[in-house]
Amino acid sequence: MKNADINDMELGNLLFGNSRGEFHIEPREAYQTAFAEFLEANGFDGYGHNSGENRCFENDTFIIRPYYWGDDNEEAELPNFVYKPTGLEIRWYKYPMRDAYSNQDVDPEAFKAMLAECSKSMAVKPDREAQE
Repeated sequence: MKNADINDMELGNLLFGNSRGEFHIEPREAYQTAFAEFLEANGFDGYGHNSGENRCFENDTFIIRPYYWGDDNEEAELPNFVYKPTGLEIRWYKYPMRDAYSNQDVDPEAFKAMLAECSKSMAVKPDREAQE
């Protein structure tokens, strides 16, 4: 990953997108493959929607917001992925990890470890007996 430079940005993203951040995520393939595997393994579609329910998925560990195609600027500026334990925020253009930027420098192996923790958090179910 390297510091972001406006010259690295895709033209469509530069003109119309909301993908911005301090660090440009590259090589894209290293992050994209890991993220696609994470999405599939945890019941998300290729955009990050979970079973067509809500546009956004959130638990105690992470948030996924698929790319927003609407006109609400506040909604459009929200990060597409947040890893809560470190505060990592990733924004992408239209499709996960396309012309993506983050607020922290994270290498592909650390990113994979974060996704593993996110997967673990998906497996955690509330203890019904403790709630009763």
